[in-house]
Amino acid sequence: MGGEARDDFLTTAEYERLRRRTETYREDLVVELAGRVGLRASEIVRVRPADLRELERGGEVHHLLTVPDGAERERNGDAREAYVPSPVVHDLRKFANVNDVDRHDPLVDVSARRVQMLVRDVADRTDDLRDVTCRDLRQHFAWRLLAEEKVAPRVVQSVGGWQSLQSLAAYLDEPTTAEVVDAFADRSPGRGRPRTDPSRPARPSRNPDARSDTHDLLACAGALGEALADASTSEDVERAACDRLADTYRAVWVCDERGATRASAAPERADDVPGEVLDAADVPDDAPDVPDVTLVEAPADGVLSECSFAVAPLRSSETVHGLLWIAHETFSTADRTFLADVGRRVGRTLTAIARKQLLLADTGVALSLRTTDEGVFLVAASADLDCRFELEGVVPVEDHSLLYFVTASGAAVGDVLERVSGADAVDDARLIRDYGDGALFEFAVSGESVAPILVERGGTVRELSVEGGVADVSGVFSQRVDVRRVVEAVEAAFPETHLRSKREVEEPVRSAANVQQTVHDRVTERQRTVLRAAYLAGYFEWPRGSTAEELAASMGVSSPTLHNHLRKAQQKVLDAVFEGPDHRVVDADQH
Repeated sequence: MGGEARDDFLTTAEYERLRRRTETYREDLVVELAGRVGLRASEIVRVRPADLRELERGGEVHHLLTVPDGAERERNGDAREAYVPSPVVHDLRKFANVNDVDRHDPLVDVSARRVQMLVRDVADRTDDLRDVTCRDLRQHFAWRLLAEEKVAPRVVQSVGGWQSLQSLAAYLDEPTTAEVVDAFADRSPGRGRPRTDPSRPARPSRNPDARSDTHDLLACAGALGEALADASTSEDVERAACDRLADTYRAVWVCDERGATRASAAPERADDVPGEVLDAADVPDDAPDVPDVTLVEAPADGVLSECSFAVAPLRSSETVHGLLWIAHETFSTADRTFLADVGRRVGRTLTAIARKQLLLADTGVALSLRTTDEGVFLVAASADLDCRFELEGVVPVEDHSLLYFVTASGAAVGDVLERVSGADAVDDARLIRDYGDGALFEFAVSGESVAPILVERGGTVRELSVEGGVADVSGVFSQRVDVRRVVEAVEAAFPETHLRSKREVEEPVRSAANVQQTVHDRVTERQRTVLRAAYLAGYFEWPRGSTAEELAASMGVSSPTLHNHLRKAQQKVLDAVFEGPDHRVVDADQH
């Protein structure tokens, strides 16, 4: 049942049947934390009894669980709060008492991969649910709240840690005609508002054709997603954002950091953001300091005089590609959450297009960096073990983590696994293949490191080698990327870093351009991720460096899902190889 979101999610009856197949308190707690609290495997292993707190409301005691990101816990305590049902609270406290778990120690003290395997063990005992994974349990959590319990999508997004409302669209059924009519009938004069708390203040009125609830935001998010998928240039992306949002809001602009308009969808005589609004916004120059959404109560003269304004950065990681400005009568909490998500989605799309432009470009800008900062886990490990690491590749996976494929030489396999597994940034480590004079490892990384900083800013990491506590990194960026900001981002994260060289380079990729362009044009992002992970993990070697089951566990998907993505990706790549303009000549030569 793992894999892409679909309509036949794990039902409540199936979830309860799966729970009955657990054989230990730990298995039962893991299934509950994933299926009833919505935690990822990487989050379950960080839960502590001290993270649970009580809140009294309406004469009842409720429980919230602080779910901090692992890399941020010690740094600044940033966290989301998950809601924990009372039965799960009882089981959590019982488990802690029985196992004498200290308040500040991990409740489930195993690796994230081990949590995934515990769920797999339970599923294997349930005949028709053998493919259920942690991800399926989390999908059940979302489906149950949205479809069965009718919890507001933005609440589910918040407690479950989803980055976008669009991520939840698959869990919601399309409304029937009767439901549509009933929804508007309930809002007609004289009918009242039966599903609204009468003690709650009335929502400020909007213009007649404005959308009235979160379902409309989900529809807007879906339309935007389709438009972004079709965009091939940064101009297409910015135009698509303006056009789709204009179906929901009064006016939309995409501007650079100085307020110069690059794209817009606004009423006549409102081609640019009003000057007094730009002045009142006071958006910081430094990208990391730009808030997700800023509201500006500075009415303009003319056609937008009755509007408020919101500004959201087009952000990809810590890179800001520009600013999204929106004018409307009012902005609710749901609006602000939605617009922050739009800013991130558009920002990530702009980064992806920059990477594609780099792939097809004849020239690029190469940066060479050197760091001795032991905040980079490979730097610290190489200094301690007096060994050498070479990064073979990085693959993004679920839960915002990365799989690093790294060769190591000059140190024993056991020493490397022990040292790297203990790093704060690393969730798990495993050996893929021992070559005798070296070994290939897979590291699941959720903390900060140099490679993802470069990749998030539209670069391609060409080399990362580490020896004796010194790392040399080289990355190539398109001519359109602000490389000064790239360097500043790396230096801010790892102060013991300096730029060694910057030069223009030619990109001799013409011989492989057709295949590479096909991969980017035809192969979906998920298929490409699986294909790259399989390649780097030695899945295609003989004998294999990794089995499909090991690869699926690393990526948090079921084996059938992995095979599905892998076969489709292979077919598309082979189509590009054998359907090229000269394939018939090759066939003729064979005869």
